Amino acid sequence: MAETAPKKQACPGSCHCGFTQYIILLTLPQPFSSSNPPQPTQQQIYRCNCTTCYKLNLFHVHPANLREDFMLLSPLDPDQDLSTYQCYDKKRKFYFCPKCGVRCLTFGGVGETEVVDLTELAGTKDGKREVWRAKWGGESDTTTYVSVNGTTIDYREDFDLRALTEEKRVQYFDDRTEPEEKKKEVRWDRPHYGGSY
Repeated sequence: MAETAPKKQACPGSCHCGFTQYIILLTLPQPFSSSNPPQPTQQQIYRCNCTTCYKLNLFHVHPANLREDFMLLSPLDPDQDLSTYQCYDKKRKFYFCPKCGVRCLTFGGVGETEVVDLTELAGTKDGKREVWRAKWGGESDTTTYVSVNGTTIDYREDFDLRALTEEKRVQYFDDRTEPEEKKKEVRWDRPHYGGSY
């Protein structure tokens, strides 16, 4: 069977109870691997070995365009309606559903609500709908960060976390290195010390 050419697709996701719902636009099948690594401005699928990501068992999916490729459908005020956890420098928020406890996203920066036409974008009949998304500060914006937990993306055959791991399409970052040490290079075959597959 011939491999499908990668194309951008709307991938819905949610927490377990459905209170938190989002759409992330991803290029699938995942075009990047150890032989073709992504650039920082491209979609990334990764795990890191920091204590937070390890304890929360996070499987980061970082969209290519932080503003255009992620939309929170529910709730529209995550700071008010979702629970948050912050650690280290407190620049990023790990958002949790207050009902079922599932963490769907990590966000850093400023968010805003706006009306988006989901008809063509997500292939739905929803039409125009209010969503919450990153407010982009321009090309020099280094504070905006968006990542969804890959385990909360609704099941689809072209986004199989096991297959992505086996095909070496998941990056493993080292974030446990002491500040005075040099960080280790990104791996594609196995996690760094203290990380999860």
